[in-house]
Amino acid sequence: MARNKKTAIDVNIMPKADRLVFESLSEQGKAEFMGFGRGTRRDYDVPKYNSIKEEWHKHKGNAGIVLGLDRPNNMLSGFGGNKDTHCAAVDIVAGRLGFRARSRDDRNKVLEVDPNFKLDAARVYLSQKSDPDSYFGLAAGTVGNTTKTSPRSTVVLKADTLRMVARENIKLVTRTDKKNSQGGDLSNATTKGYGIDLIALNDDSDMQPLVKGANLQQCLRDVLASIQDLRGIFNNFVKYQGEMNNALLNHSHRSPFYGQLCAPDFETLIPTGVEVIVNNLTNVETQLLLNMNKLVGVQQNYLDAPAGAETLKNGKSLFILSKYNNTN
Repeated sequence: MARNKKTAIDVNIMPKADRLVFESLSEQGKAEFMGFGRGTRRDYDVPKYNSIKEEWHKHKGNAGIVLGLDRPNNMLSGFGGNKDTHCAAVDIVAGRLGFRARSRDDRNKVLEVDPNFKLDAARVYLSQKSDPDSYFGLAAGTVGNTTKTSPRSTVVLKADTLRMVARENIKLVTRTDKKNSQGGDLSNATTKGYGIDLIALNDDSDMQPLVKGANLQQCLRDVLASIQDLRGIFNNFVKYQGEMNNALLNHSHRSPFYGQLCAPDFETLIPTGVEVIVNNLTNVETQLLLNMNKLVGVQQNYLDAPAGAETLKNGKSLFILSKYNNTN
């Protein structure tokens, strides 16, 4: 994680008049000026929110909540700025302008700010009709993204760090309804847009499907079983070839003259050779072919899905990759 470079109390952002007063105080006076002891903290780090007539705004210090219309920036931005219907919004912010926040600019004018989805420190943004992917500059990913012509209702959380804590469990669930908030049908014609993208660094250039653990586990088991079968097949070959080699080593020849050893013993060699050939054909070559078919089956069941045609077992796909959820 990046090191925190902001000082705990930054007096450099004080308006000039306040800074002069602050510098003239005693140490106790400075402490009270900053809100310690009996003093009340000066909001010199709080810009003024530029509220518009369609909004209700409530704040304390540099934390506030706005009820109004969808707008990511100035009064003309977003679907609220376009005066669309059905675009109500709730904007909860802590730290407008983030580390750049101050009450007055360098010319000592009151600093008025609009929503700033890039600089504001922490935000929960809810909108009935919105284009959050464009507002927040998010990578498109693989499951679909919003545009000005394809808005959606949204809840966006943004801060330096996000933590979701559950005493029991957490579920991420998609496609629970038959229509979205804009009245669009959520059919099964294509299910790609109902998935989940995990995009680190806001970079979607190398998105890949997540692996389904149980399917991968079964795939590896089948591969290992096939390798074991191959070991047995090769062991058969070694056994049969050994018998042939022994027959060749131990065979003898009988001379037509007085029965002396001279020619190969065809009575033993030929039958043994024929038997080895038959055994190799039956228990080696045929089994190798069956083993190859088995490996092809493993590939087709778990690794290939031509044109989306996945192999099913008990009504469930064996394909090891998720067709919905992706990450980089």
